[in-house]
Amino acid sequence: MATALRKRVCPSTGNLVNGAFTPYQEYKLWNAAVSKPIPEYRAKLVTIANGQYEVSVTPANTISVINARMGFNPLLDCPRREREPAEQEERDIENRQRATKRARQNVRHLVKAAFADHMLTFNYRENVTDRAAVVKDWHEFVRLFRIRFPDWTYLAVLEKQERGSYHIHVAVKGRQNIKWALRCWLKAIGQPAEEINDWYNNGNKLGTRSLGNVDVQAPKARWGGTHKLWKRDKLSSYLTKYIGKEFDESTKGAKKYWASRNIEKPVTERFWLKATNFLEAIKEAHDLIYSRRADNISMWADASAGVVWITGEVDKEALSWEHCEQAKPDFDLLEEEPQESIVKSNVLLEWDEL
Repeated sequence: MATALRKRVCPSTGNLVNGAFTPYQEYKLWNAAVSKPIPEYRAKLVTIANGQYEVSVTPANTISVINARMGFNPLLDCPRREREPAEQEERDIENRQRATKRARQNVRHLVKAAFADHMLTFNYRENVTDRAAVVKDWHEFVRLFRIRFPDWTYLAVLEKQERGSYHIHVAVKGRQNIKWALRCWLKAIGQPAEEINDWYNNGNKLGTRSLGNVDVQAPKARWGGTHKLWKRDKLSSYLTKYIGKEFDESTKGAKKYWASRNIEKPVTERFWLKATNFLEAIKEAHDLIYSRRADNISMWADASAGVVWITGEVDKEALSWEHCEQAKPDFDLLEEEPQESIVKSNVLLEWDEL
């Protein structure tokens, strides 16, 4: 006698899903999923170019762990249905928030991978509010600038000012040829060629005739004045604060930043931790980053949210860079440097697979 089949039910929502199982098969899957200890924390290790590392720890999602162990994927197994307008609007907001978070992480990683320590700002004299035109001007500038500097490395982010006009913040490494950059920018935004050549070759200033400008923006010192170089974490924090604003004001699906292709992409690895409390999670996070021989450690943690963020890099002498200075994390919640010493464990824990 054939065993009766029944439709599979999503463990987290109770909705019917694709595929059929006998009650015995379904019970065996569920029992196997919940019989093993369910991890309480998960860690993400990001390896960035030139010996830089980031470790972030967040609480584990129990339902996601069980679903994964049962081989269940809500996106693939649950039947699609048409959403109500209010539900779709709520989902769009959630998607944009996730996209904002991903974009901020990408910008931070790319700035650190490029070893950026200078920032340029490209602006217009007129009130240019057409985003598509600004993007077109930027791509034309990059094409012109690379005629002389084909390996130029950059990361660019748009900012919309209060008056509605756009300008572009660009993170770069080292001092730049500002005169050549301004020449290319003016040509990209439509400055007459004879006026550009008269200024560039003969030194006759454009003055009020100039359609735009390129500024070198130095970081502000804590007690006034400025520094010569940006610290990478500080520079990435400055750029990422415009990402969320850009997401709210731009059209859906519009690109929020541009980076040169010669920046080495970071490598991400994920681990389940053995920790059963927050202190153990901090110790394991340090074990993970110290296992990569990282130094110059900075940490930020929020016990109420169960979140840890650690950044570090290998010894400066191991890197053949002129400027290799690690900054403290620039968070609004962290007004002063933590006074407590960072917990360090000499034992490298083995990471359990799911």
